[in-house]
Amino acid sequence: MRIVLFLAIAANSLDLIATALGIHWLGNREGNPLLAGLAHNHWVLFVVVKGVLIPLLIVRLYRYRHMTPRLATAGMGIVTVALTVALCQWLGWIAGVLRVATIVHL
Repeated sequence: MRIVLFLAIAANSLDLIATALGIHWLGNREGNPLLAGLAHNHWVLFVVVKGVLIPLLIVRLYRYRHMTPRLATAGMGIVTVALTVALCQWLGWIAGVLRVATIVHL
């Protein structure tokens, strides 16, 4: 369960970084796949949600592992998969933008 905790926190952190790069550096107006409206309209609130509330949710689920192990494991799995999918969507989009930019400049 510790590895899932680490993966969830790492995926959340990397998703926040990829969101910042995608929106502010590369100009993606679609936004984060999970929190698009929040990322565009209320950036500070988005950072608070991604940087504080989601890690607190992850830690809370980790603490529930002794009281309700199935619920905690399922919750951690869902959070980890959702964040990993969002991160991979960003990385794919960023790779596509950078690849097209190198082709256009040739």
